[in-house]
Amino acid sequence: MRTALENHFGVRLAFQNCHRVAVFRPGADRAYRQFITARAQILNQKPELVDC
Repeated sequence: MRTALENHFGVRLAFQNCHRVAVFRPGADRAYRQFITARAQILNQKPELVDC
C-alpha cells in the first residue's frame, strides 16, 4: 500500500515511532534523511506514545 501511494502521488513517505508521518517531494533527499535519523526519532518521541 505504501509503495502504491508513493508511486501514485509521486512522493516519498517516512514514519517515526509509528505515530508521526511526513511526505517528501522526490528531490528532498536531505530533509528525508534528517527526518529518519535515530536522533530525530528520539527528539520527536512523545511519552504517551512510546509503546505504540
